[in-house]
Amino acid sequence: MSNPWSNRLTVIGSKRQVQRFRKSNWNTSLCARHCELLENSPTRFACEFKTERLLPESLRKLSRRWPRLTLLLDFESETKRIKGLAKAKAGELEHCEINY
Repeated sequence: MSNPWSNRLTVIGSKRQVQRFRKSNWNTSLCARHCELLENSPTRFACEFKTERLLPESLRKLSRRWPRLTLLLDFESETKRIKGLAKAKAGELEHCEINY
């Protein structure tokens, strides 16, 4: 990975939906590598991973498949000096990013 993006994904929803998401192939959809579990409570799942590209649009697409869940993504590229936050729910995306 030449310009890796560091990502933290938090998934919030019902116990059943969150556990189904955790067991799904969500990481393939986001091209996630080196996934590290941070939290696995009944209604919340969080992990960190690396990607080769910026993810907000991929997050929006993934949220269409999981309309009952809220997906929060904190992302950063130290080489490009960009930090951002995205929220996706049922195919709707809100996100912002800053350069530093």
